[in-house]
Amino acid sequence: MLRIRAIASHVPDTTPFRAVQAQEKNIGYGHLLYKSAVFSMPRGKGRIDAEEERRLLPTASIALPVAPPLQSCADLALEAVTRLRQQVPAETLAQVTHIVVTNSALNQRINESVAGRIQHALGLPNALPFAIGQSGTCGVFNALTMIEALVSLGGKVLLVASDKWLYPFFRAWGDLVVYGDGAAAILLDGDAQTTPGWGAIRASAVHYGAAIDNPWGLTPAALAERLHPMAVNAAQTAIERSGLKASDIDWVLPAGFSDSFTLGVSRELGIAQERHFELGARAHHSSAAPLLSLMRLRATLPQGKTATALLWDAALCGTAGAIVAEIQAGA
Repeated sequence: MLRIRAIASHVPDTTPFRAVQAQEKNIGYGHLLYKSAVFSMPRGKGRIDAEEERRLLPTASIALPVAPPLQSCADLALEAVTRLRQQVPAETLAQVTHIVVTNSALNQRINESVAGRIQHALGLPNALPFAIGQSGTCGVFNALTMIEALVSLGGKVLLVASDKWLYPFFRAWGDLVVYGDGAAAILLDGDAQTTPGWGAIRASAVHYGAAIDNPWGLTPAALAERLHPMAVNAAQTAIERSGLKASDIDWVLPAGFSDSFTLGVSRELGIAQERHFELGARAHHSSAAPLLSLMRLRATLPQGKTATALLWDAALCGTAGAIVAEIQAGA
């Protein structure tokens, strides 16, 4: 079990978005984009034709958090870490042994390590910084499988999830999902004897399905059909590992997929619609989505209340992840 000491975030202002691809261009990185991000780009170069646009354009505009041009993925991450520092005593941060960064969209300067930049900003020369990439928006779930091992050895881990989407990446896949920018940071350890903090992550799971090499070639409905069993599998596994049953889940906090997809997963799990914390059109906050969901849940809990939550996400590259967490209301 991972104890949550604090969570903080930085989300840019929202703006109406009605398109398929991100609109701010990443200049001069063409040699890096093709192989590392082929699953998010039609034919590898981002040129979308009229038929693809009709098939993948959302039916309505959505208010989407989009970072300004001068704010990079690393800048977003540092904003979230700065806000975390305001919650956590300096002596607690000084005990961090590992800094883990995860993101799914390529937006870094040449020779820039986001994890290393955070290590420098925090003044933690003895903390080990590393990054987890190529996980789609399931980076937090992938990271937790490693963080559990680090914490079991006495580690105290700062996990930062950050994304900024640039052309030629896709932001929209019809009404199935629309990706926004943002960052969040969470401080985790295994020490149950200190102050309770936010609660705990009881269990996590990742399901690796068959790679979807050409997601933009599918209709959003066909893509949802491919992702559905992966999301169900990951969620079922997380619930089983937590030692709980589906009936013990107070709230479901899925990532920002369409209601039909979200409720379809819950039907398979035997969880009623009334236990969904959020429904309705909203942005998927990319890698930071699960941490932002936990923050929103905690903000609504009455003092002294603890809620058990199920979170899940499905990455378009063919992966799904899930978490079962117990969140305690703030003082």
